[in-house]
Formats: sequence, C-alpha cells, structure tokens
Amino acid sequence: MTRVPLASAAPGVAQPTVLVLGGLLVLVLAGAVAGLLVARSRRRRHDAATAALAERLRRDAHRDALTGLLNREGFLHVVTGPRGAVAVVDLALLGQVNDTLGHARGEVFVRLATERLVGVRLPVLQGEAPVAARLEGDTFAVLLPDVDGHEAHRAAEDLRERLLAPYLVEGVRFEPPVVVGVAADGPWLADLPPGPERTAALLRRADVALAATRDGGDPVRCYDPSMGERAARRLRLIRGFAAAVERRDVRVDFQPVVSLGERTVVGVEALARWDHPELGLLLPDEFVPVLEATGQIADLTSFVLDESLAAARRWLDRGMRLSVAVNVSVGNLGTPGFPDEVAALLAAHRVPAELLTLELTESGVSSEREVALPVLRRLHALGCHLAVDDFGTGQSSLAHLRRLPVDQVKIDKSFVLGMGTEYGDVAVVRAIVEMGHTLGLTVVAEGVEQAAVRSALAEMGCDVAQGYLVSRPLPAHCFDTWLDSLDVLPGEPGAAPGPRTLIA
Repeated sequence: MTRVPLASAAPGVAQPTVLVLGGLLVLVLAGAVAGLLVARSRRRRHDAATAALAERLRRDAHRDALTGLLNREGFLHVVTGPRGAVAVVDLALLGQVNDTLGHARGEVFVRLATERLVGVRLPVLQGEAPVAARLEGDTFAVLLPDVDGHEAHRAAEDLRERLLAPYLVEGVRFEPPVVVGVAADGPWLADLPPGPERTAALLRRADVALAATRDGGDPVRCYDPSMGERAARRLRLIRGFAAAVERRDVRVDFQPVVSLGERTVVGVEALARWDHPELGLLLPDEFVPVLEATGQIADLTSFVLDESLAAARRWLDRGMRLSVAVNVSVGNLGTPGFPDEVAALLAAHRVPAELLTLELTESGVSSEREVALPVLRRLHALGCHLAVDDFGTGQSSLAHLRRLPVDQVKIDKSFVLGMGTEYGDVAVVRAIVEMGHTLGLTVVAEGVEQAAVRSALAEMGCDVAQGYLVSRPLPAHCFDTWLDSLDVLPGEPGAAPGPRTLIA
C-alpha cells in the first residue's frame, strides 16, 4: 500500500484556504488604513473647527456685542506707538435717552454714536478713522498713535466738535454735552514698553482727566500729575467715609435762620462737616460729589437726618420750636424707600413733620424731575416742608415751580452777596422775592453778611435770611451756647418760652 505525503494531499483544499486568509488580511489592513485616514481627516477637521471656535471666542471676548467695536479688554491689546495717546469720550446722554424713550431706544442712540465715531476723520491721523472701543454706556476710548500731548489735545477737540451735533432718536432731538479726557505719553510711562500694560496706564490717566472735566471748565482736559493727586484724594475719601461716620469724624453743624420781620430765630440749616485726620476739615463741596458718585450719599443723608432730628427734639424739650433744614441729594429722590425712612426717623425722635425742611438743588430737581416728583409728593404728604436751594442759578421756570410741591425758595448766595455792589443782583433778588410770593412760597436769602443787605431784603419783603451777619455754622454744643446768649421773648402766662430773638 502506497502512502501519500500530507503536504501534497488534497491540493485543491489547502491552497484556496491560504488565498482566502491572505485576502482577509489585506482587507483588514486596508480597512485599518482607511480608518486611520478617516480618523486623521476628522481630527484635522476637529482641530480646524476648534481653532476657528477659539479664534471666534477670542475675537468676541475683545468685542462689544452691541456696537462691534473693541471692548475695554480688546482696547488694552491694541499696541500704541512710542508717542501714543488715548482719549476717553463721554457723550453723557445715554441716561437721558433711556429715561425718555426706554433702553431699547438707548441702544439705538449708542449705535448712532458709534457710526458717527468710526466715521470721524481726524487731521492728526492723516484722515484715517481712529481705532475706537466702547468702554461702557456711551463712553468710548480712541487710540491716537504717534502724537504728542499738544497734538492729542487738538485731536480731542476735533473729535468732540464732530460728536456735538444733535441726535434724533424716534423723532426726539437730543444734544450731547460731550466731554473728553486725554492722556499722552509722559515721564510716568518711561519704564513701560508698548503693549497692553502701557495702554492700560494711558487709559487710567485718561479716565482721571475725564473726571476732571466734570468739575467744570474746559470740556477737553489733558492729564497732568496734579489730577492724579486729586484722584488719590478722592479715593481716600471714598474708602474712609464709613469709618469716619463710626468714629464721629463726620459731624453736623447748624447755621441759624432768622425772620427778617420779627428778627427771631425760626430754624437752622444742618450742614455736614468732616474732620479728616490727615486732610483737615472738609466741607460738603468736596466730599458730597464723591459720595454721590459712589452711592454712599444715602448713608450721609441718613446720618445728617438722624443728628438733625435729635437736635430738634432736644430744642423742643427746652421749649423751642426750631425747624431743621437738611440738604437732600437727587440720588435720595431716586430711592422709593426714602420717604419711609424719613417717616421712621420723625417717629423715632418724636418730631412733628412740619419742623423738617428738605432742601433740593434747583439744577438737580430740573434734571431729574420725572424721577423725583413721585418721591417729593410722598414727602410733602408726610407734612415735611420742601425747599428749592440755590434758586436763580439753574433752569427752573415759573411753570416748573408750580408743578413741584415746594414750600420755599432759597435765593442763591451769589446774588445776595452781590447786592451791595451790583444793581443787577438787586433786581434779580427782588424778582425772585416777588415770584416766590406770587406762588405762595416762603423766600429765604442765603449769604447775608452786611446789615445794609439785610435791611434791603426786609424792605423787599423777603421772609427769612441766614448768613455770617447772623452766625457762622456752629457745632451742636456751640450752637446751644449761642442760643443761650440770646434774649427770650415772653410767651403766654403758663406757656412755654417764646421764640429766640437776636440781641442786635
């Protein structure tokens, strides 16, 4: 019997099997290669999409969504040249548009302002459009590369001139009171290379210059180191106010108000003073605007009201009905809960509401009339008296006064001080007295320093007066001593003492 070798056995079966296995291996390898290629392609597309998304997010992070301009962060990354400058432009109109037409129309105004800004061609930039950013609201920053301080100031004036034209929004005409703060390269930037840090330093100084424009004067201001000192001083006031109230560094002085007819003391005006441990005695003209800008004015008003009503209660207990006048900020009138606070303080000190007079500046009431009017009506309904302070320097009209629930007008002291030398001031004071009486208002004259002026006011029929001729503002204990030095008019038998009267 003959044996057949295995290798040569069944040749028709073994060879096709190898071929099949080889083909499967090729297919598997081809599939793997194809899968790798597809995966690589997908990874490339994913990487490209991720890079595009990252770029879009980076771009969006540096852009203002409403206007498409750079935002503050984006502006910081715009590199300035070796002689660059930054101008911060505030149109100071958005709040008025929002209050009048609503926030949607306010956004329309911002877009209109943006179109006008990017369309400006400044000579100092050889007619090119400036690089601009929207910092907030209707405040913009403009980059002025390769200019010195003089050129930057001239460019800012040109820019302001082109932005001053009125805006027409929904058929309503608005005129922007544009102000500009400018900061150019100086010795204070010598150690900073061009880049975001340098731009940030310029922007900070331009902001300081912008704040200086609000103090009056030139609406275009260039930064100088003295402004930085004032800004540092303001910052110290902002940070130190709360502690000053707790330490009683803030106090309330009282200046008497006298009747020009009977020559009796009928009330006082409460005036805040700040005995700063380093800056000395500060008057309201310096620290009140700072507190208004930072929202701390409500704390000051609450403190002065509390101190004033405590003093009024003390005088009532001694048999003297002296009214107390407290200055109120427009910011207070924008707080719906303010009348409730006043009512609570009156109740806590057991002081009749008619002994409290709240004084508001003429310009403040004029600019925020629609916001303030409901609060004024509620205060008047409590029984408090309301007075328009500094009358004659703002924009109040006879029709305006008639719509306000006020009881007094206080003639601005600049007119009263001028009565001794300026006939025009005498005419203004006389007109205010006559107008006030026509409306049934009590007329108060501030700044009376001469006996002749007091006599002239009495002859005109002015009701009451205050000023250095009567007394300077005095701390509470000094004012009590001053009161004790005066004669007392006799009252009815068995009744409380009558009102105080001046000796001279």
